[in-house]
Amino acid sequence: MDLIDLFLSEPKRVDRHTRRLTNRDAQPEDREASARWLAENRQPRAIAGLISRFDMNLDHQLKDQAEKEALYALLVSLGPDVVLHALESWLKHCKQFALPLRLLGELASRARAIDVALELLAAEARRDDFKAAKKKELLVWFSDVRDTRLVTAAAPLLRDFDEGVRYAAAEVLLAQPGDASVPALVAVMIDPKEESNRLRLRIADALSTRRVDVVAHGASPDRLPPGFTLRDGRLARSGA
Repeated sequence: MDLIDLFLSEPKRVDRHTRRLTNRDAQPEDREASARWLAENRQPRAIAGLISRFDMNLDHQLKDQAEKEALYALLVSLGPDVVLHALESWLKHCKQFALPLRLLGELASRARAIDVALELLAAEARRDDFKAAKKKELLVWFSDVRDTRLVTAAAPLLRDFDEGVRYAAAEVLLAQPGDASVPALVAVMIDPKEESNRLRLRIADALSTRRVDVVAHGASPDRLPPGFTLRDGRLARSGA
């Protein structure tokens, strides 16, 4: 215990170590010492302080990654009984989702992590502000998830104001098995109001590879992205 801790109440000690852990100007060994102190405390407030380090980034990416992986291992070692409640509470308002969701998957289950991530994506989709970062990060996290619920969850984000969100939503939908996402994807591909040629071309390229009958979903020769034509209702590269 640091000398100054002797003169502070328990909540103030937790806050002090949380501030030091998340201070990018602190010495690495001081951040490590605070992480150990919070882990040994084991109380929900201390565990939340530990998890909050995931939201802070150091300028040196390799050092930042190493610290976060060490913190991740520390949290895993504490076990689900100590960490899960604080972790699920933190996920509701954190800035960066990747490591907390990975931790949730390890301490609870992959299925629980997907359920929580779907709840978070729905909450972000309902927001009426112009902040796109969280939506994009969640969609990137979903890029290797196969779940029929993602068709309903990601399709509305094909109309998001942010091109990066729309593109990430398309990638999630294209990764899902079956054709349930095809109508929404074709609608974007043929929409003259869609300003992103990158998005329209990505959808067209994927649907042509899958040999989807896009005419059945409203595609016509005059509404295709540049470089594509129709053959027997399916997309093909012009001149190919």
